[in-house]
Amino acid sequence: MLWDIGIELGSGTVRMATREQGFCFSAPSHGALRDGKLIAIGEEALDMLGRTPPGVTVCRPMVGGVIAEPRLVGQWLTRLLRPFVNGSRVTRPQVVFLDNGYMRQSERDSLVAAVTEMGIGRCGFLASDLAAAAGAGCDLRGAGGIGLVNLGADTLGCALVAGARTLNAVRRPFGMNRAVEEIIRLVRRNDGLVIGPRTAEDLKLQLADALPERDVTARASGLDMATGFPGERMVSSRTVRQAVEPVLQALYGCCLQLTQAVSEELCADLSERGLVLTGGGCALSGLAQAVEQALGIRCVLPEAPGLCAGKGMAAILQDEELSDLTVQPV
Repeated sequence: MLWDIGIELGSGTVRMATREQGFCFSAPSHGALRDGKLIAIGEEALDMLGRTPPGVTVCRPMVGGVIAEPRLVGQWLTRLLRPFVNGSRVTRPQVVFLDNGYMRQSERDSLVAAVTEMGIGRCGFLASDLAAAAGAGCDLRGAGGIGLVNLGADTLGCALVAGARTLNAVRRPFGMNRAVEEIIRLVRRNDGLVIGPRTAEDLKLQLADALPERDVTARASGLDMATGFPGERMVSSRTVRQAVEPVLQALYGCCLQLTQAVSEELCADLSERGLVLTGGGCALSGLAQAVEQALGIRCVLPEAPGLCAGKGMAAILQDEELSDLTVQPV
C-alpha cells in the first residue's frame, strides 16, 4: 500500500516527508515549557537554550532514543499533521513513523493513539536503518548485505541490512550530545570558563576532528570563573578532541561487535561495498578515514549524511513496492 506521510521524531531534529512533496520539513526538535505549558517550539525554542528565564525549561521530545517529553511529542504531531486533517486534499492520511530501534511497544501504541484521535487513517513503522540506507542510495531490494554506521545526536551504532530487513544491529543510547556535555566540562576544568550548550556545540562544529592531525583554536565566550564576570578564552582543538574521542571509541566498538558476528557471505558484501556512514555526526571531519583505520573496511560517505533518513523516508513513501517491503503496518 501507499503511505502519505512519514515522520521522524529525532532527539535533535524533527523531519517530515510526504508522498506528494518528498522530504519537506526539518526543524530542531526542542520545545520551551513554562509551568508545564509549551511557549515555544523548534528554532524559537532552540534559540532560548541556555538563556531561559526562571521557570522556563528547554527540552527535547526524545532522549536516548526514547520518548522523554510526551507533551512535546503531542505538540509536534499536532503542528505537523493539522494541515492534513483539516480540509486537506488527503482524506484520513496514512502515516509512517521512523523507529530507531529503541522505541518500546507502549510508546508505539501511544503514538498510534495520538494520531488516530486527530483523524489519521492507518499507521505504520519504518526502521530508521532502512530509511537511512534508502536515502544513501542503497538498493534495498537486493539480497546483498548493506553495512550502515549511524552517529546521531543521542544514539550511535551500526546495522546490517539485507532483503529490506535489519538482520543485526548494535546500538548505544548516546551520541554526539555526550561530546557536547564533555566539552562544557573540559572547558570549565582546563580553561576556567563556564560555557553553555550552544557555545559547546559551536566549538564542536569548529574544532572537532576524528583524526588528530591539526591543532587549532577557536574563541569562546562565557563566565570567567576567576573574576565572576563575562570573559573569553581561546579553546584548543585538543580539548574538543578529548571530548569526542569516547564517543568515537564507542562507535568503533559497535562496528567491531557487528562485523565479527556476521556470516562469511555478508563479510564479503561488506568488504566489497564498504560501510555507509549516516547521521548528522558523520559529517565530523575525518570520520570516514578514522573508521577505515580502526576497522580496515572501506567507508562510503553520502552527501549530507544527516539527511539520509529523511530522504529515504520520502523515497519509500513514493515507491509502493519498497513501502510494502519495509513498512510494518499497525
